[in-house]
Amino acid sequence: MSESFTKSGLSIPSIGLGTGNMYGSSCRRIVQEALELGYRHIDGASMYENEHEVGQGLNYSQVDREKVFITTKINTTGFFPSKGNGPQLKNSDIKKSFEKSLSDLQTEYVDLLLIHWPIFETNLGDMLEILYRLKDDKKIKEVGVANFNSQLLNECSDLGFKNIFCNQVEYHPFLSQAKLLETMQDLDVIPIAYCPLCKGDVSRHDVLINLAEKYSKTPAQITLRWLYQQKVVSIPKTENTYRLKENIDIFDFEIDNKDMLQINTLERNQRIVPNLELNESKYPFD
Repeated sequence: MSESFTKSGLSIPSIGLGTGNMYGSSCRRIVQEALELGYRHIDGASMYENEHEVGQGLNYSQVDREKVFITTKINTTGFFPSKGNGPQLKNSDIKKSFEKSLSDLQTEYVDLLLIHWPIFETNLGDMLEILYRLKDDKKIKEVGVANFNSQLLNECSDLGFKNIFCNQVEYHPFLSQAKLLETMQDLDVIPIAYCPLCKGDVSRHDVLINLAEKYSKTPAQITLRWLYQQKVVSIPKTENTYRLKENIDIFDFEIDNKDMLQINTLERNQRIVPNLELNESKYPFD
């Protein structure tokens, strides 16, 4: 069972299952297996085009809905992997799009709704107003963002939205997020790391291999524990049952400070997910 971080009375399990690029029966199976293994945090998105299968996995698991932390994301960009670029989602259509997500997920609410990318029809304030109205309607418990840089997080605060729950960004040993993590700490925004295992690259690095031997763990477990000790939520994706078990088994050891600092030195500005070119000039990554 994953340990949790809490903000504003809502607890988010520190390890979740990422569901990007999962489709069909494989997606349905791995969501069900994850929940049966003890996962209580499933991360999804409209852009992933698989919320129906995620919902089936949730339903088939027979785990009570109230015990599962479900995240989805509003896709304002108009981009879908199977279709490419289309028109950006209009503000007036956001509620309808979100209702489709609820229907596909087979739930009456989600615990967390994120702006997936900082691309809007009008402006950030309008977008956040729409999401917070959904919160007022009890359709979501908290509002968060993804792929926001420090400038945008500060803009949220300046606009009066001082209770942004989280910011979901790429973060792993090979990509420093030091500036952004400092901003999130200052603003009391929970960091969530996607691609935390750098698509398996952590398992091939000598430093992480050696640390895995020292602690009798795997390089993936070392990496996820490194994130956990920074109070960062991780949402590793896997379609392998063995890896599912491995990724959640990180709560029976602690990495000492010297080794934490050694992992910090592995930064090489390696980014798996590029910024969407529509927004690169206006909101570059930190």
